[in-house]
Amino acid sequence: MIRLTSALFLMVFLYCYSLLAQQTTSKSNILHGKLTPQRTSFDVMYQDITVRVFPEKKSLKVNNRMQFLMLHDCNQIQLDLFEQMQLDSVVYNGRLLAYKREFNTVFVNLFEKARKGQVLQLSVYASGKPVVAKKAPWDGGFVWSTDDAGNPWVGLACEGLGASCWLPCKDHWSDEADSVDIHLQVPQKLVGVSNGTLVDENLIDNGFKEFHWKVRNPINNYNISINVADYVHLSDHFYGTVSIPLNYYVLRKNKSIAGLHFRQVHSMLNAFNQYFGNYPFANDGYKLVETPYWGMEHQSCIAYGNDYKNNKWGFDFIIVHESGHEWFGNSLTASDPGDMWIHESFTTYSEALFVEFKDGRKQAEEYLAMQYPNITNASPVVGPYDVNFHGRTDNDIYYKGSWMLHTLRNVIDNDTLWFSMLKSFTTTFEKRIINTRMVIDFFNRSSHRNLDLFFKQYLYTASIPVFEYKIETLEDGRLVMSYRWKEAVSGFDMPVKITVTKGLFETVVPTQKWQLIDLNYFDEKYFKIKSNSYLMIVEKALPNSKK
Repeated sequence: MIRLTSALFLMVFLYCYSLLAQQTTSKSNILHGKLTPQRTSFDVMYQDITVRVFPEKKSLKVNNRMQFLMLHDCNQIQLDLFEQMQLDSVVYNGRLLAYKREFNTVFVNLFEKARKGQVLQLSVYASGKPVVAKKAPWDGGFVWSTDDAGNPWVGLACEGLGASCWLPCKDHWSDEADSVDIHLQVPQKLVGVSNGTLVDENLIDNGFKEFHWKVRNPINNYNISINVADYVHLSDHFYGTVSIPLNYYVLRKNKSIAGLHFRQVHSMLNAFNQYFGNYPFANDGYKLVETPYWGMEHQSCIAYGNDYKNNKWGFDFIIVHESGHEWFGNSLTASDPGDMWIHESFTTYSEALFVEFKDGRKQAEEYLAMQYPNITNASPVVGPYDVNFHGRTDNDIYYKGSWMLHTLRNVIDNDTLWFSMLKSFTTTFEKRIINTRMVIDFFNRSSHRNLDLFFKQYLYTASIPVFEYKIETLEDGRLVMSYRWKEAVSGFDMPVKITVTKGLFETVVPTQKWQLIDLNYFDEKYFKIKSNSYLMIVEKALPNSKK
């Protein structure tokens, strides 16, 4: 998901999520977020979704034909659908199934106990007016807008809200359908765009046109995208380490500018293919779709609404950030929103890597310095599990997470190893569901270090460590420096580079006990701590301090 910068982000974020933060443990959120036996008993294999969009009425008619594998014996399963949508029927083998609604949860009774290993197919029909977004994509739902010519312009962003705001489904990040067909039906003068590749388009009944999109890869339900407008289509192709069809759907008035502006997609793909491995959804293509909101990382169908603007670093933030999510969030996916840092921290860091690819490391470090003031250290980066947690009151999963990874690179202090680890991380967990523990274990193995305390400090505590030091002059004129970690988790021993010889850096390994290093006759004015390489606070204590 995208993020704003500085105070503006915080204002929007606090407004959008203050109520959610207060209701984290409500029964509704627990039903939405917890993996109940009625959820863990089945694995969604395939979805065939037909959705008809009525822009004038701001309403939908939806059928989700779900195929799933039973993992355990059971006679009841849990689906999800917001109360704003009417659940019309649940059908199995031509027979109606009984169900019970509780908040936005639907408990469906099967005719007889389903057995482990069975493959079942249900058709779930719904209709109504889905949630309207107050501030997409942060406060999500449908966006019902019009273009300058008065044509309907419809978009959807529902990462935090959940796909069940419009789609009857198993709405939990831990389960992705292996493939999806989407039959998007829209008024015939408009174009309907969704994920994957376009199979065909046909006029159907009552003045509607159906666009059949096919996703050939696992996809999280919140990534399923609905876009309706008077679009024009631009096509391109990327020839690199992997061949990727590029498709752009933009408002008619922006056809010329889009064709020029989106050329930067090539450099983005070159950079990310180098750092993270090949684009993971090549057989579904890469797509940008102009939306009436800022942007969102919908898999193979990225929502774009940045008005064709580059930032001062010479690139379009929405293109680069949201495309980074194709690797972090869409390919490897956190199993619970409490681990959303996995999506956002790596993706925010990928922006700096794109700058490094394009302009060099010095520029990348300046970009990271731009990110740094947005870190608040207000709460731990990892959130609570099992409650569909989206109630963060800061943006540290973006910026603090990015700086944590920058810090880890400097702790590893071997760029060949670091970039090998990054690429191995994305390829090892390609198209897989993961969690924080799996991330930590991977970097422990790959670095041949125990980084548990490093991640404990930066992910599970709100504060950042304080590097405290003092320099004293001995009677013979020699300098000595004492140093330690303060306000860090017990046992924290992250190495840090300092100057002990003019112009040269040396690594020290502070602990929470004072250590001493002889600076000999070193002139203190040349003393430096490489603080721009680490997420930490540097604090100079007074000489002879007993603290």
